[in-house]
Amino acid sequence: MTLRYVQVTQQDLQRESHQARQNAAHPHRLPTFSLPQHVHTGDLPGIFQGLAATRHLLAMHRRQLGDEETRHKLQRLDKRLLAVFSQLKRIETDQK
Repeated sequence: MTLRYVQVTQQDLQRESHQARQNAAHPHRLPTFSLPQHVHTGDLPGIFQGLAATRHLLAMHRRQLGDEETRHKLQRLDKRLLAVFSQLKRIETDQK
């Protein structure tokens, strides 16, 4: 068995570091989504779908971020949206 050793030079590290910074500098494009027609009527099923879509987009955006503080803020916002969703579910159950 032959072992091969790779010599990593300072120039290699600088080149890779520079490439990584350039790739991180490009903004991520957020996906767009279209809401179903009944969302615009403001009924509970439409609100549920809007909240679910918003939470999904926030989660996708949060995964792309490198800033841990911003990711944490978005995670807290997601928890608040989930709480709103839960409260609306209770209201829906009480109305039935």
